[in-house]
Amino acid sequence: MTDMIERVAKCIYADGGLSLNECRGLARAAIKTMRDCTPAMLDAGSAAHPAGGYRRGTLLTDIIEAEWVAMCDAALGLFAKPDEK
Repeated sequence: MTDMIERVAKCIYADGGLSLNECRGLARAAIKTMRDCTPAMLDAGSAAHPAGGYRRGTLLTDIIEAEWVAMCDAALGLFAKPDEK
């Protein structure tokens, strides 16, 4: 269980009606869905990046997308730190 799954689950749980365990499953599903960047997400990430100069399909957007996927994988507990391999 990761902190992010727990945070998202508690947010869903606060709306009531489901058990916290059911909410954890929904949290995982939501994070997995967010893992795939949309064009709007890449636009926002590029606009916020210090390197700037956004154009889709460039190395910068590839890096931003790879970083986002890695962060989502970490939130899902799929990313092993180098010292944990």
